Amino acid sequence: MEYSMDVAANKMVYVIVGLSFLVILGGFLFFHSSSNINGAMPFAIGVLMACGLNIAKIFLIKNAVNASLQKGAVAARHSLQISYFGRLVLTITVLLVAGLLHGTHVNLFGTAIGILTLPFATYSMRFFLREHLVDVVPVAGVSSGSGSSTQDIIDEIKTLSAGNNGE
Repeated sequence: MEYSMDVAANKMVYVIVGLSFLVILGGFLFFHSSSNINGAMPFAIGVLMACGLNIAKIFLIKNAVNASLQKGAVAARHSLQISYFGRLVLTITVLLVAGLLHGTHVNLFGTAIGILTLPFATYSMRFFLREHLVDVVPVAGVSSGSGSSTQDIIDEIKTLSAGNNGE
């Protein structure tokens, strides 16, 4: 069974949306129990802002990985570093906007909790993709015999990359 980055990105989006919904529901229950139901909407807006950010980051990661697979080792590393810096700037921008609108329209704490749904979604994907973690997806130019371990395939990819001399 072939497994692509598109499938992984789509599953990550579903997990992020589900986790964000649970955080919003928990926020509404918390604010309802504390008799401050007016604080629930800014909290939900903060979580939704972070949810949108996380979805954008997933697709940026997918595009960066797909683009780097077409490049040499040095160019791919440089491209991935630039992509990481761009995602960091995007996250800082969302936090700054949430900080500027804190108290009136957006809850900064809700935004921060919403941003943390991405690492939780990433770690939980191990359970959703368990059947794909056993099978190794063949990479062009890399033999994937039934006895090959993941480390053997990584070593073979490094050998192939060293043969390209970073071009």
